[in-house]
Amino acid sequence: MATVESISELKQLIIGIDGKNKSRKKSILHEQQVLLEKHERKYNALVYGVPESDNEDIHAVLNTFFIQDLKIDKEKAESFPIANAHRIPSRQTSDQIRRPAPIIVRFIHHGDKQYALSKGYNLSNKHMRIVDDLPPVMKESRHELAKLAYKIRNEEHLQTRIKVVGTFILLQTRTNSKDNWFLRREALCCLPYK
Repeated sequence: MATVESISELKQLIIGIDGKNKSRKKSILHEQQVLLEKHERKYNALVYGVPESDNEDIHAVLNTFFIQDLKIDKEKAESFPIANAHRIPSRQTSDQIRRPAPIIVRFIHHGDKQYALSKGYNLSNKHMRIVDDLPPVMKESRHELAKLAYKIRNEEHLQTRIKVVGTFILLQTRTNSKDNWFLRREALCCLPYK
């Protein structure tokens, strides 16, 4: 016959297993939520560093950015159908250097967005950049990897790129354009719930 002690031990074991299962389910749901939010932002890009002016026409500003800064052909740049674009108010304290508010752009065609992102190398000597719009938790991870990539480029003189795969953000390096990309650092954006 089962003793009271063994029954109590079994109950504790079952409670422990249930707790682990609940934690795993929460972790899976959180990852799915991040993936869903990432998918919703699939057509969005963020543009940083474009100077602001009063009463600006954001579409004209973007056309100028595409043509002059990204070096996209005028006909191609003007053919990009954009669903929406606007500046995002930035959270800056008064003692910080005033930076222009970033622009969020929603492209109608994913291929147009990818083409604009692929021309980002033309911004290398300017204080501008164009990146994928990601959920906040992934933006934080990308920001940390971007700081590390900057350090690697300056100290080790390697080429770097940050790649997003699912909920992973990868920092890859290579010595020149003829080499293969090597994984340098990996960030998982959906840490398990405790």
